[in-house]
Amino acid sequence: MQKLALPLLFASLVLAACGPSNDAGNQPRTSAQAPMPTSVTGTVSLKVPAPIGPSAQLKLALTNVSMKPEVTVAQSTTQPGQLPAQFQLPFEPGKIDQNALYVLNVELIDGERRYVAPRQYPVLTRGSSSKADVVMTPEPTASEKLDAEYASLERAIGGMKRSQGSSEDEASTTAWDGFFDKSGLRYIREIVDFGDKGRTNTYYAYREGKPMAVVVERVPAMAERPNAVTRAGWDANALLVVKTKKEGGTVGVLADADAKALYDRAVAKYDVISKRTPK
Repeated sequence: MQKLALPLLFASLVLAACGPSNDAGNQPRTSAQAPMPTSVTGTVSLKVPAPIGPSAQLKLALTNVSMKPEVTVAQSTTQPGQLPAQFQLPFEPGKIDQNALYVLNVELIDGERRYVAPRQYPVLTRGSSSKADVVMTPEPTASEKLDAEYASLERAIGGMKRSQGSSEDEASTTAWDGFFDKSGLRYIREIVDFGDKGRTNTYYAYREGKPMAVVVERVPAMAERPNAVTRAGWDANALLVVKTKKEGGTVGVLADADAKALYDRAVAKYDVISKRTPK
């Protein structure tokens, strides 16, 4: 009996050694979750490098775009000074819904120039990080939009119907052309010849029956090019967005009162010439 007990005891010890262990080293490991960041960071740069003014304003907004309407979680306005520039936009982690989509909206205002990001920058959730390197591009200014609209109208007058007229007094001779499209009078070209005192060329452009731009050129006698040019232009809301005067090599700002006088003159010209039947 003693010979049989020894093998049984040895077998029990072997099974115990091979059995499950409560050693902590064999327990499943759980990975530590990274803490929620408390700010969105990154850089802002221009696609085409350009200097910006010291008073330029950089506007940042962290927005939940999953909600309708969209909800701004955090925002800030700073003066970056120069670009590229680093930024930090703090937010409250408790306001972040991990199932929602958040984007960083960026806008740079430098005088009348506005820079925007051509695409959205997702951050924080759905696999996006808390860092964004934003590249911005300029939008056309109000004056640049008007200049483009005016240039397009000038190119189009060759295909428009035209009405002509002339008049004369003791000091000058005046000739004008009015150009019409299906919406009505769009452009007037007026030349006032003062003989040996030179001439004045005035161009009036209209948008939906209202003055869009007036350009006045003073041309010396026997000269081909003007020595002074005055320009005024208005947007669709009749706001003055172009007001320049150039004499020789000097460029200045046209006074608002002088721009208003040009606007009133354009209205008066329209009232007269729009009634003339194009040939």
